[in-house]
Amino acid sequence: MFHQRLVYCIFVFVIGSSSISFGQEKKLVKLRTGGGSTAAIQMPLWIAKDAGYYEKYGLDVEVISISGTSLGLQALLSGDLQIILAGGAGAVQSALSGADTVIISTMAKRLHWWIYSQPNITRMEDLKGKIFGATRFGTLSELVAQIALRRYGIDPARDITMIQTGGTVETVNALISGKIHAAAVTPPGTLHSRKAKLRELLDLSKLDIEYHASGLVTTRRFLKAHEGVAKRFLSAYIEAAARAKKDKPYALKMMRKFFRTDDRELLEESYELILKDGLDFPPYPAGIANLLLGIQDRNPKAKDANPADFVDSRLVKDLDQSGFIKSVLAAR
Repeated sequence: MFHQRLVYCIFVFVIGSSSISFGQEKKLVKLRTGGGSTAAIQMPLWIAKDAGYYEKYGLDVEVISISGTSLGLQALLSGDLQIILAGGAGAVQSALSGADTVIISTMAKRLHWWIYSQPNITRMEDLKGKIFGATRFGTLSELVAQIALRRYGIDPARDITMIQTGGTVETVNALISGKIHAAAVTPPGTLHSRKAKLRELLDLSKLDIEYHASGLVTTRRFLKAHEGVAKRFLSAYIEAAARAKKDKPYALKMMRKFFRTDDRELLEESYELILKDGLDFPPYPAGIANLLLGIQDRNPKAKDANPADFVDSRLVKDLDQSGFIKSVLAAR
């Protein structure tokens, strides 16, 4: 009897060891992703990497910093990146032009942006005839500025001059040097602007506007061929976003690393305004109607477009209905 039990135990051990070995030898699916200019809203991409969430879901992900959504979309459409973090109208404008871009999630559905100007400008109305800065044309920094200007009766196409600055830091520096008169900025650019004694003209987060401010974008071709991979990536991204929202010490540590700064005030502001209060769960694609409204002057096709044609909500819906999103929010 003892001999039989010993043989059985050895058999179970061997089978169990083989299963573990097989799991360890299973290759991770390689994927490349990226986000726009340095901002707190990007942190879930990097937290998922640092915390091992990509590997947890069977992925080997390379995360790349990209200067602006427009460059990210170029990399996505060329196949260099498979999924990107992007806000604004870039994905929709690409689709209107015939590309197969599709929004699969919207993690930030409010405009956590602020209009800052040179100190001598005291009202939004005073921006008429002035020079506005955006990181790159077609990025959220430009579209947010256009939304704000229209709210105050200023036509972005006729009443101001929009120029490209290259990045968030460059935008603030251009304001300080006087090369531009105003710009839309998001943390940490807000703190830099205040410290430079620039004037806050408008807090867009207080406006009642639902907008695709930040979320995941891919192509329908990739989604059709690799739906399971996309769902696993989305799982890692959502879990990382939940961690960023709830685990302040870890989020601050990651921003310190990502922003390459020990400025506690800057890190605190980025956390409180964006990671704590600016992430929306569940991250169903949203705000496309307002996005289309904002670009219809530039692209007449947007006027009659159906917002549903630019999104695919199935992956978020599956994760929501399965209880996954509630579980990661409840963790820790």
